Amino acid sequence: MSSERAPVRLGIIGVGAIGRRHLQLASQEIQCRVVALVDPCPEAASIAAAAGVPHRVTPHAMLDIERPDGVIVAAPTQLHAPIGLDLARRGIPMLMEKPFTDTLEAGLELVSVAASNGVRICVGHHRRFDPAVVAAREILAGNRIGRLIGMSGVWAARKPGAYYDVEWRREAGGGPVLINMIHDIDMLRYCCGEVKRVYAEITPSDRAFPIESGGAILLRFNSGALATISFSDAAPSPWGWERATADNPIIPPSGENCYRFFGSCGSFEFPQIRLWRDEPGGEPCWSRRIRAEPRPVGPRASLAAQLRNFCHVVRGQESPVVGPEDGLATLAVAQAVLESSRRGLPVEPAYRIAG
Repeated sequence: MSSERAPVRLGIIGVGAIGRRHLQLASQEIQCRVVALVDPCPEAASIAAAAGVPHRVTPHAMLDIERPDGVIVAAPTQLHAPIGLDLARRGIPMLMEKPFTDTLEAGLELVSVAASNGVRICVGHHRRFDPAVVAAREILAGNRIGRLIGMSGVWAARKPGAYYDVEWRREAGGGPVLINMIHDIDMLRYCCGEVKRVYAEITPSDRAFPIESGGAILLRFNSGALATISFSDAAPSPWGWERATADNPIIPPSGENCYRFFGSCGSFEFPQIRLWRDEPGGEPCWSRRIRAEPRPVGPRASLAAQLRNFCHVVRGQESPVVGPEDGLATLAVAQAVLESSRRGLPVEPAYRIAG
């Protein structure tokens, strides 16, 4: 393990879009140093050369030669469990991209092996580091809008045809539920509490792939609050997290809010937070004027903040902000969405965090 002063020596597995973003951020972070990039694809060697780091074709080669202090796993989802198990058995902390694993069973095995070897795992639900998400959680926990009654959200974007040139994105698990909606699900779990039940309808891909293209999700939380999310990866729109926040540099922002939370004495828009409440004096009522209160949230750098948390976890200075139990619970809700759509019935997530 790295000393408190020496940069954390990181390996990165996977040079897809998120892997390249991790590489860029890690190259700029003084708390860490990238010691190798792992990916068998033809372009990986040139990406590594441009970054000035060694390229390895397999994780084993990197682990045997560079012996990193920690590893960021940004490989295709079906590889998360086997890579994670190897890291856990070698005693190496990991930042595992979402979804945590491709199945709940694989995730439970990884958590068990990591615990047996004293290995800490961070999970890449980076939105929890966003200041708007932190503010939303505080608004709800502080009863600023009273008892939470419900939430509505939209995520709609048209993915380009080239997005599906990558084979695993055309296969089961490559659709927007496990790739995109899982972020929204995790954010809602973080802000609203555990999900008790899920009902969902999905639409097939309009590109003739065996994956979903969009749908509608209804979530009931343990608190009794409800959330509805409509989503599509085939519909251009200004609504969605990336459009609202500029979180993804390849998606131009619109600044349009895509979520609305409403409670017994107020509401708020999100992620550009505007708090809506009746004018002071008396009981809230539809015949009274309602006014907006903007809530500045500060600069967004959630992936960079996540990386710093991981460096501190590797050093033993902090706990993971998003640990494997949260990764499992969010994955279980996403899987319940797909199961509900197949069965045409409400489904309870197979894994929940108690409390």
